[in-house]
Amino acid sequence: MQKAGIYFFVVIFVLTLFALFELYSPFLMNLLIAFLLFIATQNIYHTILKHLKSRLVATFLLTFLLVILCFLPIFYILLNLLTLATNLELGNFQNFLLDLQMRISGYGKEAFVHLPDLIQREINEWLTHFATIDWGVVAKRGLGIVAKVSQNSFYFLSDTLFIVIFLFFFYYYGDALGRYFLELIPIEPTHIKSLYSEVSAMISVVFYSSIFSMLLQGVLFGILISFFGYNALLLGVFYGFASLVPVVGGGLVWLPIAGYELYLGNYSNAIIITLYSIIIIATLADNGVKPFIIGFINRVLIKTPLKINEMLIFFAIIAGLTSFGFWGIVFGPAITALFIALLRVYKRLYRGDT
Repeated sequence: MQKAGIYFFVVIFVLTLFALFELYSPFLMNLLIAFLLFIATQNIYHTILKHLKSRLVATFLLTFLLVILCFLPIFYILLNLLTLATNLELGNFQNFLLDLQMRISGYGKEAFVHLPDLIQREINEWLTHFATIDWGVVAKRGLGIVAKVSQNSFYFLSDTLFIVIFLFFFYYYGDALGRYFLELIPIEPTHIKSLYSEVSAMISVVFYSSIFSMLLQGVLFGILISFFGYNALLLGVFYGFASLVPVVGGGLVWLPIAGYELYLGNYSNAIIITLYSIIIIATLADNGVKPFIIGFINRVLIKTPLKINEMLIFFAIIAGLTSFGFWGIVFGPAITALFIALLRVYKRLYRGDT
């Protein structure tokens, strides 16, 4: 009778879990993002709470700060993309691309005339393919993508709203929920706390380093581009977010601007923008400085420093962005940290290692 009761409970419990999954599946991704943001910023929350002595005020304040820091710049970019898609005249844009194509093809053949024959043939072949591009189709597809992204901003707004709501409740009830689930998990609390500490430390390192890197690269590019009469705020914000894209990164921003300067005949401006973006921002500020930023944050800002190599964190960020898109910046390192922490718990539990 006792076994029958256990079997019945297990069946009912599994069915209830399945029903809950079906019920809340539209919100699971938002819930997970909010939870990971909570983990990444909980040390800041506890610092604010310690000074303000009010859980409600600390929750409101940090939630508001994260909305300003993480979500408001995205809405700013989407709004400007929508304005661009609405006001841009397709015919003029297509003529601009065709004229740019002719100039690049003609300039390329003249510029590389003194190179070896083999290299000249490769360049001429590339320029021939470049000359056959139908820029009308490219312009229509590009504007279609921009319009679609802008139209989907409503769904992004609703997702953001739910993320903010979930994040608010995680801040306000996080400690109580943590104690409750700690009692339910059939593993020693010390091991669970070790898992949680290691995962939260890695997510925090990634979150802070990514925010700092985005701000650094965006500010550096905004300062440069302000000298050429462009919208420094918009392009700086755009460059900051573009820097998260694997491989191409800030090239999504500086390449079109350098091409436009070439089209206008401002060759020195194009060269300055290109060299500055590649050498100062991409090489020094991103690839050169970021591992040191990660190491500094790990040593100074995190209560429990990670026992994970900074380059592993760096590649976890790239892998997450490649696999999950924008929010992969948090998912990738979280999955990596959880796996490594589980291996360490396994060594302590089943091999007796310390």
